[in-house]
Amino acid sequence: MEIQEVAIILAAGFFAGFINTVAGGGSLITLPVLIFMGLPPSIANASNRVAIFFQNAFATGGFASKGVSVFPYNIYLGISALFGAIIGAKLAIDIDGALFNRILAGIMIMVVFFTVFNPVKGKDVLSTALETKHKWLG
Repeated sequence: MEIQEVAIILAAGFFAGFINTVAGGGSLITLPVLIFMGLPPSIANASNRVAIFFQNAFATGGFASKGVSVFPYNIYLGISALFGAIIGAKLAIDIDGALFNRILAGIMIMVVFFTVFNPVKGKDVLSTALETKHKWLG
């Protein structure tokens, strides 16, 4: 791997980590970068999962340190996401690379569409949830 490739991956990882923590969708940066650099789609996806794991661990700690947590909903989401991840990983490994690319492209287009056309709805939901939490907890 050449120094330019390392620099591109580091820059993509930095921006994806920031974007993922602030608004989500960081994989819209990292997956295409890894695929365009020549990694097979399944390897790019698996590599991206490792980065997302670390990014999520630190982001979750940061949010928790500031009291931004909607317990028990985060536990419910975490458990259900675990089962979804197990099934998703199995499917992502077992399907043909060309089909994986088409599915990945479709999902990325949908994420971009929903982000562009409704970028602030999640803020309202989080604000309402936090206000409700504070009403109940004091």
